[in-house]
Amino acid sequence: DCMMANNYSRSQATSRLIMRPPSSGVTGMRDGRRSFSVVSAIGTFIVGAFCFYLGNTIGFHTGLQHFRQHCNVEIDLYKSKSERFSEELDKLRREMKVVNDAAKEKGLSQKDIQLARRKSLAPRFPYETSRVVSGSALIDRDDFASTFDMGVPVDKTIPQNSKVLLLYNQEMAMPKNRTLLNKVKLAGEVPVANSALEATENCDFVNVILTDFGNRRSQCIAIMGQYEAFHIQKFMRIEKEGHSAGGVKREYPLRLVSRGLQANGRISTKVPQKTHTTEYWKTLSPYLDNLQNVLDRLAPIAKMAAGSRNTIVVMVCNHGQSELLINFVCNCKARNLSLSNVLLFATDIETKELAESLGLKVFHDEETFGSMPKEAARQYADPRFTKMMMAKIYCVQLLAMLDYDILFQDVDIVWFRDPLEIFHDETHRWYDFDVYFQDDGNHALYYAPYSANTGFYYIRQNERTRHFFNSLLLTGDLIIGTHSHQITLIALLNEHASMYGLKTKILSRLDDDFPGGYHYHQRKPYMRELINKQQNPYIFHMSW
Repeated sequence: DCMMANNYSRSQATSRLIMRPPSSGVTGMRDGRRSFSVVSAIGTFIVGAFCFYLGNTIGFHTGLQHFRQHCNVEIDLYKSKSERFSEELDKLRREMKVVNDAAKEKGLSQKDIQLARRKSLAPRFPYETSRVVSGSALIDRDDFASTFDMGVPVDKTIPQNSKVLLLYNQEMAMPKNRTLLNKVKLAGEVPVANSALEATENCDFVNVILTDFGNRRSQCIAIMGQYEAFHIQKFMRIEKEGHSAGGVKREYPLRLVSRGLQANGRISTKVPQKTHTTEYWKTLSPYLDNLQNVLDRLAPIAKMAAGSRNTIVVMVCNHGQSELLINFVCNCKARNLSLSNVLLFATDIETKELAESLGLKVFHDEETFGSMPKEAARQYADPRFTKMMMAKIYCVQLLAMLDYDILFQDVDIVWFRDPLEIFHDETHRWYDFDVYFQDDGNHALYYAPYSANTGFYYIRQNERTRHFFNSLLLTGDLIIGTHSHQITLIALLNEHASMYGLKTKILSRLDDDFPGGYHYHQRKPYMRELINKQQNPYIFHMSW
């Protein structure tokens, strides 16, 4: 019975355990949550793995596509470079074949040919000058002169002076054309560029040296890397500067000299003496003391002469030159050329009254011009001539201070056409220059490099030209010392062009529009054409 009772009790307990709902106990709840967390983790892992795979797959294919595109561009670029390289290589091979064939014809050995090849691949200039010059090219002289107009009167090109030698300081300055670049920097014949623009396309600076091209002297040109200078240092084999006996001799040492020292030992431009300076101060002091008063009196007359073009045609005359003044006026009236812009500075009362009777606008100031001679100069550079040079300086400086464009001319000029037309033409290739001078024609050392004639020139008013003529006013002692307005003005042009960028244009003696004494004496065929009305210049100036 007891055993049966125990068995019955266990069977009932087992039945209750089996029949109890899982939700009715804490243990069942824990089991269910554990089962749910495992399933969620597995699902999240599967989804994340899928997304990761999908993202990588898409990114790989996208990157691969961009990479292929980039590779295609690089491949095309490489093919292009390769084709150009192949072309240059083929050209080089053809050139080498020509060289080899020529060498064989001359009977050169293989060793000689290999030596020539090595030389052709050597740099044109040695390492020791590579910071100063590392390549060179030739440029057509006329093309270079027209591309880089420095304003100087360009001499006629001859076969022995038909190219300009251009030196490059580094490869970055050399032309882009690979074939030309290799020839520029490697040893061998100096290459000729197609144009000045091609040769200088990578040059940020171009320094130009103008040098004599005659065979009259044995000359060397040295280029030295150094703190930059804008003047040429000149050495000559001479005993001492200023010593005229014998001039240049080979037995003398090379000495540093002035640019104006001539081969015969003479100095073309001498330093003014103390007497010249004090003499000029006596003239300059009253001029400066009276300056404002003169400007006030001159201003209304200048305004009438300037007209709408703000330009005044300035002339200076004394009684001794009055016949030439009458000739100029009569010529203009005969050709129906207007004199409305002409303003005459008369240095004496007689000339003032004469000019007024001719219908010209006139200015005269006794305090400024009273000491000027009434008579004409007997010859060039005599005392009368020198004193009248000062009158030329005064009148231009006064009008420059009043801010007018100025055409200054001597009285020994006749007009064929109104010369103001060319200076007012904004489309003309010369328009951007500051000052314009007729070419004197005398290209002696003391006029270098401009040979500017001071009897006909045009000034475009700006701060550079105003300062130039104010500076010229202060150099009267040099004019007295050299007896030349022209030498002094040209020397000053050199300095102001270098220091301030004063752009000076010379109306070349080789052109036909502004003839003068050079044409009269040296270009006889032109003068015959002028007389026969086959030439139609703007002016003719009987300058010498």
